Amino acid sequence: MIAGPGAGKTEFLAQRAAYLLQTGMCPSPRRILAISFKRDAAANLGRRVQTRVPEHAERFVSMTFDAFTKGLVDKFKSSLPRDWRRSNSYELVFPSGREQRDFVNYLASVTPTALRPALDTLPRDTFSADVVGAWALPFALPDREPASASAFAALTWWQERYLQTGTPHVDFVMLNRLAELLVRAVPHLRRALQITYPFVFVDEFQDTTLAQFSFLKSIFGNGTAVTAVGDRKQRIMGFAGALPNAFAQFIRDFDATPYPLSWNFRSSQGLVDLQHVIASRLDPTTIQVISRTTAEHGHEPVSLWTFTGVAREADCIAKWIADDLAQSQRTPADFALVARQKVADFEARFRARLAEHNIRLRNDDAMVGKMRLQDLLKNDVARLLLGMLRLAAQPSGLGSVWLEASRTMERIHGAAGDDYAVRRVNDELTQTIRSLHKWLNQHPVDSTSTSDVIARGLELVDVENLRRHARAAARGEDVDVVFDAFDARLAQVAAHASDWAAAFDDFESANAVSLLTVHRSKSLEYHTVFFLGLDDDQWWAHDRDVDGSTSTFFVGLSRAAQRLIFTSTSAFARRGKIADLYAMLDEAGVRERRWI
Repeated sequence: MIAGPGAGKTEFLAQRAAYLLQTGMCPSPRRILAISFKRDAAANLGRRVQTRVPEHAERFVSMTFDAFTKGLVDKFKSSLPRDWRRSNSYELVFPSGREQRDFVNYLASVTPTALRPALDTLPRDTFSADVVGAWALPFALPDREPASASAFAALTWWQERYLQTGTPHVDFVMLNRLAELLVRAVPHLRRALQITYPFVFVDEFQDTTLAQFSFLKSIFGNGTAVTAVGDRKQRIMGFAGALPNAFAQFIRDFDATPYPLSWNFRSSQGLVDLQHVIASRLDPTTIQVISRTTAEHGHEPVSLWTFTGVAREADCIAKWIADDLAQSQRTPADFALVARQKVADFEARFRARLAEHNIRLRNDDAMVGKMRLQDLLKNDVARLLLGMLRLAAQPSGLGSVWLEASRTMERIHGAAGDDYAVRRVNDELTQTIRSLHKWLNQHPVDSTSTSDVIARGLELVDVENLRRHARAAARGEDVDVVFDAFDARLAQVAAHASDWAAAFDDFESANAVSLLTVHRSKSLEYHTVFFLGLDDDQWWAHDRDVDGSTSTFFVGLSRAAQRLIFTSTSAFARRGKIADLYAMLDEAGVRERRWI
């Protein structure tokens, strides 16, 4: 299914899942596997199915591509062919662009003379995705040097990182290749996966890499109903090796039928018209989309605001948001500040200016421990722990929090569909919250470590059961990383909180203006979006990959439902590297407002 922003792709998948589960087309104990590229997208889809068919939610498995492949390797690594089997545990690493470039440079000193001329054709910044990801691991290591430079380079990468003595180092591309080797080497495993998951959904398919596509094809290429949804105009992972023609390849290799959607349920018509201008640049054959959303009166759907400096920008936007909140029923969560990159550059001044109006800012891109805040807030385990703590600190008025915590506990204990088991789980949750309430009252926020709070919360639940649930829900996830990130976030907010209820409320900051990158904003929507930094500083690499950069631009601007405001503090941006982006705004009739 090929559909643009706001077309209801996630809703379509949730409805299809409900239909398959309720009608028995996917009979128990078989399951539906939904693969997304972002944790929050996987969590969002899982929650939608849970809401629709709670009695079948256990049979809907929603996770990321990386979590699925990592889980397979972790569980079945002893079944890898002998040459690829390692006795000791591996270390997960994330090779930077510099590391990949340095490795390609290093290859010149070890590559056979006959293959060296071909080294210049190897990609450097995307070496891992495009070279290592394209090499299918042989059952046995070759006893002679590979005949091609790319195969030699990939093998050398494995030898240097995985096959050497000591702790193996792997990244997610390598885990993908190991998982693909597993299903080729162990036909029974492949068949078991096909039987378990007769239906597979793949979201945001335009960002699929070659390694991911070949893995998907190896397992589910025959006999499985695979539904891929996405929008090629939103292909923003080219830097990570996303296929340039993923849908065409899927249609050919899976004998698929494309179904385009032409409605937009998110954005008003004025915003949809702007989106069409940019979409037409990315794909001249794109169809005109029709908005199914009623435009609110009194709004200018799209505008460009230019400022004399960054301080003026933050001052004006903060006051404008405060005034809008005072005159409407909107909340801070209806507003987002989106930037191409380097959102940390905006955080301090916008946080300070918004605070002057008693408005909070949440930087979804911020690191807490080893996780991004956005990922932590969407994590099942973290949400359960936070929910229990919030209910303990504020025993009334949090019905939706209770419902979410209760449903999570039901899934952990396998109680869904069993009325007696559900009552038992709810009774246990009630007792847990009462015990936590008493403990929190005896341990004030200003004299208690956050580690002790987390430890107390975990004492009251079956931690091992929680770990098993987390591994099943997000294969390969390290729950201890979640606990550490939770502690780091709680310590941040507790330091400035008057009591535990305030700390737990600040932890989530649900009623705050969001600050996030375009990549973090993917699949989200807001009433009003400020697209910050339309200048060469934010878009410094635009001319290196114009199509990819324009797709990123398209994704960012399509998050808005009613209002979209571009901002710039540069007097030269119109004549700089992104002059073509400004030209598209002019073509769409976007008016400029100068704030003196």
